[in-house]
Amino acid sequence: MKKLLVLTLALASSFAALRAQTPDSKTPTFDVASIKQNKTGAENGFFGGPASRWTATNVPLRQFIVFAFQMQAFQFVGMPEWAVTERWDIAAKSERRFPPNPGGIAPNPTVLMLRALLEDRFKLVAHIEKRQAPVYELVLARTDKVLGPELHKSDVDCQELLAASQRGQPLPQPPPGKMLCGITTNTGRISAGAQPIDRLATQLSQLLQRVVVNRTGLMDVYDFELTYLPERIPGAAGADAVPPADPNLPSVFTALQEQLGLKLDSNRAPIDMLVIDHVERPTDD
Repeated sequence: MKKLLVLTLALASSFAALRAQTPDSKTPTFDVASIKQNKTGAENGFFGGPASRWTATNVPLRQFIVFAFQMQAFQFVGMPEWAVTERWDIAAKSERRFPPNPGGIAPNPTVLMLRALLEDRFKLVAHIEKRQAPVYELVLARTDKVLGPELHKSDVDCQELLAASQRGQPLPQPPPGKMLCGITTNTGRISAGAQPIDRLATQLSQLLQRVVVNRTGLMDVYDFELTYLPERIPGAAGADAVPPADPNLPSVFTALQEQLGLKLDSNRAPIDMLVIDHVERPTDD
C-alpha cells in the first residue's frame, strides 16, 4: 500500500469543546461542495484554505475525520478499509463571512463545517465512548517544580486580542520567530504563544500516536518551543517526512525534560474513542 504523507495540522481551536459540539441548525455549513474520487494514484495529499474556498486534493476519508473531530486515527474504531485507501477531492465554498481570527485564537469554523459535510455527503454516523488504552501522562520533571528554559508563563490575553482585532484595533507584534497566540507544529519543532499545556499534550498525542494526558497541574497559558529529532512512527503525523539535518537533536522525550522541564510517564486510562457506526462512499458530482 502506498504511504500517504500525513500532514501535520496546526489547529488552534479548543479540542475538547469542539468534540462536545454536534452540528445542528445553527452550525455553519458550506453553501456548495463538490466531491470526486481521486484515482491518480499519487501518494501525497493536501487540504486547507479559508472557509470561503476550502479545498482538498487526494485525501482519504480518515484524514477528513481526523480534522473534523479533532481526534487522532488511533482513536477510531470501525473505520472501513476504503476510508483509508481511497482518496477524494473536495471543493467547498461558503458565502458566510467570519470575523478576523489572529493567530487562531477563536475556534476554527471550518472544523464544524467539514463535520456537517461528512455527515451529509458521506452519511457519517459516529459516537464517542470511553475505552481503556495505554496513555502517556505529562508531568513535571522536577520535584521543585522548576520549569525548563523554553517554557515561560505568558501574560497575553488572547481573547482580549481577538476582541480588539474585531474592533479594528492594531495588535502588538510578537518577537521574530515567535507566535503571539496559537500553536504551530513542523517536523521536529512545536512552537506556541499563550497556550495552555493541554495544547502541548494534544500535539504530543498526534506525534506519538498515543493519548497524552496533562497531569502537570499547570493552569496558566504559556509560551514554549520544543525542538527534537523526529522518529518515524508508523501512522504518525509526518512519519514519512525528511528528518532535520542535525542528527544530534534529542528525542522528544529528552527534549521535553531538557527544554520544558516536563516528562512523559506510561500508564493506562479510559480515553475517548470515535466509533464509526455508519459511513458510505459519496456520489461524485
